[in-house]
Amino acid sequence: MLDANDVINRLKHLLGLKTDLELANLLKIKPNTLSSWKIRDTMRYDKIIEVCKQQKIDLNELFLVHPNAVYKVDLESRVVKMISVDHHIEYFINPEKCLATSPACVFPTEEEVHIGFQIGVENMYPTIKVSSYVLSAKIEPEEMKPWHIYVLVLEDRGILFYRFKRVLDNGEFLFVSDNPAFDQLIFGMSEIREVFCIRAIFAPSIKNIIE
Repeated sequence: MLDANDVINRLKHLLGLKTDLELANLLKIKPNTLSSWKIRDTMRYDKIIEVCKQQKIDLNELFLVHPNAVYKVDLESRVVKMISVDHHIEYFINPEKCLATSPACVFPTEEEVHIGFQIGVENMYPTIKVSSYVLSAKIEPEEMKPWHIYVLVLEDRGILFYRFKRVLDNGEFLFVSDNPAFDQLIFGMSEIREVFCIRAIFAPSIKNIIE
């Protein structure tokens, strides 16, 4: 998938708009909100999807780097294990056993994804809603980028979903929530068991996306 800046530029092109102000007005958001989407590489997908519905825009054409490539991929390589909230503890205790018995779905995404983790806490709301699945790929901690959201598997803490802010002077990592009701998260490298970057978000219930 494209990053937020590319999606915004492509959406303007598909809509025949020239400025961010015009797009912000169409999305019914403030211009500075649109600017923050670019800076933080995040978007309100519900607003974008609603405009696409109204304007008859193909979501594949908007979000995928090469829209036609999704139909040519080997689907067997796009099988993703889905870890529900009820199985977070099981994954934390024994990942291999949990993955072996977890249900799988096929997502013909252009980018490779490994595991789908279900969101069970509202700390990333409204960016990611509870019960949604984040489709993720495992990375090294050194690959994390500021303002991107990650799935964290931390010793003594379990599976968490937070936005990376920066590395502190003492070498610890500072993460924040998109929901102001939740505290920030600070931990050291020794606490990290696994890190996953988020490739896409999947909402099992689509009643709010299509009529």
